[in-house]
Amino acid sequence: MLSHLQRPLHAAAALAAAAILLTTATASNAGAVYDNLGSSQDGSDPLFSFGPLADSFTTGAAGSLGGVAVLLGSDSSSIVGDIQVGLYADDGDAPGAELLSLGSLSSAAVSTAGFNAYGFTSASPFQLAADTTYWVEIVSASPNALEWSWSNDLSALGVAGQSSYSAALGTSANSDFGPYQMAVQVSPVPESSSISLALLGLAATAAAVRRRARAR
Repeated sequence: MLSHLQRPLHAAAALAAAAILLTTATASNAGAVYDNLGSSQDGSDPLFSFGPLADSFTTGAAGSLGGVAVLLGSDSSSIVGDIQVGLYADDGDAPGAELLSLGSLSSAAVSTAGFNAYGFTSASPFQLAADTTYWVEIVSASPNALEWSWSNDLSALGVAGQSSYSAALGTSANSDFGPYQMAVQVSPVPESSSISLALLGLAATAAAVRRRARAR
């Protein structure tokens, strides 16, 4: 049986644990806002000769960018070069300023046997605004034989109403030209009620510990 000193501490600790779990669960509940990786592969464009290449996506609620995956293949293992993937602002239906670097990839790491998804994440969290259009752009830092697959499937998540871009062809609506295949994950911002509950639980725990220390 709990003593009169243990009961406040036990209750406060339970409240804090529940609040932290709730907040963590909300923050980790990442969801895709764009995903056509599983769609049919209807063609591909070379990153070096056609690029930079990019595809747009639009957020719903505000959140933190969780990661990006793009569907790439290589035509040759003898031409080795690097690509850089980044998040760009929207500049009137075309990629604008770079907002975030998502990393680089050597073509030596890309299969020549077929197309596969390659993931990229930011080293630090980046907050995306609500109902805002962004672009995922791939730039060739040096000559390579990589290609980015595209699909005519407009029914995939987040594809309709977006656009693709290439330096060679300009901007095309996804309904006119098959968009590049990628997935974009976004983690929602924890609700203010969850944050308040977590802070309340931690404060109650600290107060109970102090009362118990004074009672000794």
